[in-house]
Amino acid sequence: MNKKIPSKLLQQLYQALNGKNRHFGGFAHYTPVDDTIIARGWIYSIELEELLLSTDSRLAYLDLDRLTEYLEIPWRAVYKRPRYLSAGAMATNALTLADAACLLVRMEEMGFDSHPERLVEHGLRAQKDLTHVTGSEWTLLSYPKRRLKEEFSAYSDEQNDDGEWTPHNWKDAQGRRIKFTLVGKLPHILTVRGPKYRRPAAQGMVTCPDCGWRYTKGDPESAMSHRSEHARVMRFMNPRPIAAFNARLEKHADPELVIGDSPIWMHREVHQRALQFKCEFQYDFLQWEGSLRKKNLRAESHGYLFADHTDTHGPGAAIGACAFWQDGEKWRLRWIWVCLSMRRSGVLARRWAEFLRRYGDFEIDTPLSEAMVAFVNRRGTAKQKQCLQAQPSAESPDL
Repeated sequence: MNKKIPSKLLQQLYQALNGKNRHFGGFAHYTPVDDTIIARGWIYSIELEELLLSTDSRLAYLDLDRLTEYLEIPWRAVYKRPRYLSAGAMATNALTLADAACLLVRMEEMGFDSHPERLVEHGLRAQKDLTHVTGSEWTLLSYPKRRLKEEFSAYSDEQNDDGEWTPHNWKDAQGRRIKFTLVGKLPHILTVRGPKYRRPAAQGMVTCPDCGWRYTKGDPESAMSHRSEHARVMRFMNPRPIAAFNARLEKHADPELVIGDSPIWMHREVHQRALQFKCEFQYDFLQWEGSLRKKNLRAESHGYLFADHTDTHGPGAAIGACAFWQDGEKWRLRWIWVCLSMRRSGVLARRWAEFLRRYGDFEIDTPLSEAMVAFVNRRGTAKQKQCLQAQPSAESPDL
């Protein structure tokens, strides 16, 4: 946990963990109340107290409401399903099966004999077909691999400088190493290490120089996310020929224009580049009304998918895109994005005259990159150049 623990709760933990569990037994401990929880999918507060006290007598010292609040495990109002919808109903506070199992896991990490195995097993069975999981469900997923290998630490939320700092540490019957740091007579820091704890390898945030994705080096899940994003971005950072685009360039009168009746693959290609432009510029919204599944059917919106005129990436490769928007009788250039290898190679200059012919003396959305400012000063109209004086510049792709 990153947030500080209430000082009264830390004192209760100190008192409890210093005591002896009169119900200590093997980790296959079974209590009949488990069946009730599993069948219903919920556990009421009084049942939770019974379950916990049947496994660890020291838990009588703890304020469970304060503990669940600190662990961010939510109680919910639960109703028995009514026989008649017009009848009244009475709510009872309860935890879901996953949240109850998560609570037991956290308490085991804190040094208690809570025996979460059976609830975790059924919680995992209940979520086997889910594509997304809550924080509690994630705890259950990782539990079999991380059990007794974690380190739990908590710092008191009360500033206490009155007294000598004294460590008080011991090993419990399960082999957990428990350490309280006292300030005077009050506990200030708690650290609990599982018997199988190993100090994790150093991790750090890394930014991929190619795709710009930030990930945690040494974390397998973060590395997988990076690989997925890297493949997506490199698909248009280092584009390959698209057979349909090559055929369109040979046969269509206006092959790069993307409007409502253009094929959906062109809309997808423009959408991907609009998304990359948003990420590089750190915009709050996507400046393209289509998606990967739907076309942009707005008549006010025109997109362009740029073909490789240099044959660097091969015939039919899409090296960039841009979009225009019509406001009344005026048009404006909303954004333009070109892959790194094709910047400063005349991509925009090759098309600028046609854009002016089709859209007139169009406006250009700000902020502009230094490269775009230089380009407008060279090739823009008098009105476009005049607008540059009031427009802030920003770092962005060269053109």
